[in-house]
Amino acid sequence: MPATTDTCDTRATHCDTTCAIGQGGQVPVSQANNKAQLSAQQQQHQAQLTTQTEKPLHYQYLKEFRCEQCPLFLQHKCTQHKPFTCFYWHFCNQRRRRPIRKRDGTFNYSPDVYCTKYDETTGVCPEGDECPYLHRTAGDTERRYHLRYYKTGICVYDTDTRGYCVKNGPHCAFAHGLHDLRNPVYDIRELQAMESGGGGVGGLLSPTDLENGLGGLGQINSNSVPNSLDKERNALNEDPRWQDTAYVLANYKTEVCKRPPRLCRQGSV
Repeated sequence: MPATTDTCDTRATHCDTTCAIGQGGQVPVSQANNKAQLSAQQQQHQAQLTTQTEKPLHYQYLKEFRCEQCPLFLQHKCTQHKPFTCFYWHFCNQRRRRPIRKRDGTFNYSPDVYCTKYDETTGVCPEGDECPYLHRTAGDTERRYHLRYYKTGICVYDTDTRGYCVKNGPHCAFAHGLHDLRNPVYDIRELQAMESGGGGVGGLLSPTDLENGLGGLGQINSNSVPNSLDKERNALNEDPRWQDTAYVLANYKTEVCKRPPRLCRQGSV
């Protein structure tokens, strides 16, 4: 049974409404009229805010990756410390908060706007976990594994014989194949901005921006400075093997480009 992300606002809202009706016995006429007068735009928002079904592995990463400290590391027994490939965090600046879309349709923290108070060395923010901004954790995990971005784009790098990304390792936040893609979860303000004429709000990018190839590029808020995710999304695939003439002759134009045509910076030839 596929798992669902922590975006369960519609189910909770439905439950609250049911309970309120149960207490009164009948739905007030004014409430019934208001319900009947919901605009098509509001209904569309509700449909887009419905809890999204996630693949089990995607759900595990969204919910748990680097959210808890490694118990083996505390015992000096973790074998994935150097190089650091552990699923859990070892030091505080590696700790990631779980992204949640709240009942009102907004995220518990922005997927784009970085906190200016977060200490990247100690991993401490004076606002704590309630901070509404993105923390620049080691590996930029809060952004990479956010509901908004995780596995929403195809990785430009290949996988090795173990199925691991040759650049990002076993925990690559980009999709390797169409089967690994997932739909982004949007903040309600982003949906509203899209329907009112496009463009993001408060540092968020609208789906229209992403369609135009602006995903992860210039953000609206000044705190959204370039980061590792942006660079990787837009970097050229500079594999050193292409410096070898024999390799070029044997492999040039033998595979379909993994990037959408509008995002490929290698040209159309």
